[in-house]
Amino acid sequence: GLWAQTGGDECDVADVITVSGFGTYVVAMDNTAATTGTDPAPTIPCAVFGQNTSDIWFCFTPDADGAINATTCDPTSWDTDMMLYDGAGGCAALVELACNGDAVTNPGPCQPFYSEFDAPTAVTGGNTYYLRIGTWGGSGIGGAGNLTINFFAIGVEICDDGADNDADGLIDC
Repeated sequence: GLWAQTGGDECDVADVITVSGFGTYVVAMDNTAATTGTDPAPTIPCAVFGQNTSDIWFCFTPDADGAINATTCDPTSWDTDMMLYDGAGGCAALVELACNGDAVTNPGPCQPFYSEFDAPTAVTGGNTYYLRIGTWGGSGIGGAGNLTINFFAIGVEICDDGADNDADGLIDC
């Protein structure tokens, strides 16, 4: 379903996304009234990461071990940056897990320069994770769109299905 959330303006007021069961979760996001936080730029390698201005925050706690992928692919959305953090230690002790400024491929219909992590990220049931989404450029001009989170079980790699079943970042054997 589609939530009417738009993202909290800082980590400590992040909008909560209820992740209950494997599946796809679509969340409305809007950063037009957001401010640019004081949070640092990523220190992990990040494809085409911009300035992440007017950033908004979401958090979720999966109910089982699995893997997630997230994307801002939405033809009505804006040029985004996106980061995923392990939030087990709270907002003051976030650990970077993944980030992206521009997705590698555009399967359509997506806006130009949407964000999508390069590989699924393993997550632990009961642990809190944070997503930070902002505008790529320094102007801070953002917009509204949808954030899509795919939460799935990690399984044994199947060598002929074209999917990354074991969340190792590689497709097939």
